[in-house]
Amino acid sequence: MATSAHQPNRPTSYASTPDRPATIAELAALAQREVWDPAKPLKHWLRTAEKARKTGQAHVEAQNYEAAFVEFARAATIVLEKLPTHADYHALLNSDQRHNLGMVSTLIYGLKYLDE
Repeated sequence: MATSAHQPNRPTSYASTPDRPATIAELAALAQREVWDPAKPLKHWLRTAEKARKTGQAHVEAQNYEAAFVEFARAATIVLEKLPTHADYHALLNSDQRHNLGMVSTLIYGLKYLDE
């Protein structure tokens, strides 16, 4: 069966031991890996955050909630914490665009599945 670019493989677990689910701390640590290089262009990070959001949604659809958490947390970290520190953030994005990024409604929509 062919898979789409956003159709992830389902890992067994992100936990340090395979006999239990990963903790929030383990998942959050994975989300922080290689998440930021301020030398890369702002558009790179916008694309990276969107890709993480789409990949997270694909993981939700595959019922791989650990991987979904990691991807949604990665996207949120980029949008909420890292982008505002980028040198081009104020130069390339107008105030409406910055406001819309701050809202991250699509991320919140994706995270609601983790409560189900």
